Amino acid sequence: MSHDGGTPSRDRESSQGPGHEDTRAADRALDALLAAAHRRVGVAVHDRIMGQGGPPELRDPDLALDRMLATTYRQTELAVTTRLDRESEAAGEPRAAQGPQAPADHALLRRPAAVRLKYRLEALRIAHSFGPVGLLDSLRAALREARCLAELLEADTAPAGAHESVRRLDARLAQVRLPPTPRRRASPVIGRSYLAAVEDFLAPGAEQLVRAVREVRLLLDEELAPCLTDGPEERDGPDEGDRAGEHAAVPGYPLGADVVAQDLVDDLADAHDQAVTLCRAISDVERACTDFVGADLRGARLDGVQLEGIKWDAATVWPSEWEPLIRRASLPVGGERGVLVVAAEPYDSVVSADA
Repeated sequence: MSHDGGTPSRDRESSQGPGHEDTRAADRALDALLAAAHRRVGVAVHDRIMGQGGPPELRDPDLALDRMLATTYRQTELAVTTRLDRESEAAGEPRAAQGPQAPADHALLRRPAAVRLKYRLEALRIAHSFGPVGLLDSLRAALREARCLAELLEADTAPAGAHESVRRLDARLAQVRLPPTPRRRASPVIGRSYLAAVEDFLAPGAEQLVRAVREVRLLLDEELAPCLTDGPEERDGPDEGDRAGEHAAVPGYPLGADVVAQDLVDDLADAHDQAVTLCRAISDVERACTDFVGADLRGARLDGVQLEGIKWDAATVWPSEWEPLIRRASLPVGGERGVLVVAAEPYDSVVSADA
């Protein structure tokens, strides 16, 4: 430090040392944790409000408090994101774009049971729209046809057989029904709605599947089909090379057609794997809509809610006025000890959840 109490800029920079970098890293980690906590608090507040039947009618003091909390929420988000952007720019590392990410495994099951129950039919409709009927079967059929085509080209058989195989493959691909383009909903003021979380859970798998099938179609239409069309036609009779015993050296297809066909097989196999992954995600949504084993539903409003197909057990807590009716309408689930499923109609005898 100089005698006049000032510190030259170079001295200040050198005095920061390695410890300053550690402090900045710790600050960034803390900011990330605060941002994550901020998002989770928003989700919890939103779910609790919606699980209790929606926002209550606000009186004047409530309205003032609500506006203050909403303003604090927005300002906190702005402060955290601004600081992260500023420090990233100062470090010369542009911050990666942060889009909506699919929840982690079982993330939907961790949402409040009352919210999952309230929106179960809407969530099931969304899930089933992402999984068209026959999706896996049509992709398996197309994959089998692509493998047959690759074998024909590798064996160098008559071109007519490969042309027919291409037509069959084209017909198989035309039967593949793809999921719809996911909708990108605007983020709510507080938290993320449950239905938006369901779509975000399914969207990545659907987008990857659509992209994979489009790449297969592009490869077939723009590379493989023209390659076979431009190839030599079947010959009517033997030529000089055939008479000399050189027929094996004369290819029936353009060079590299078998390689393109194998690429097509690999791309279709990847599309099939993407479809399997999407179907598993749809199953996770279905489980979140039906699995209420051990759930606390005392505060849930069951009027008008479709309960058929819901699984529960002795640890599930129902509203007192609904429990007798639900017990009469339930049957044991085969292979799951102590688990019951709500049937369509009530039964005369009451089934114990401990059975």
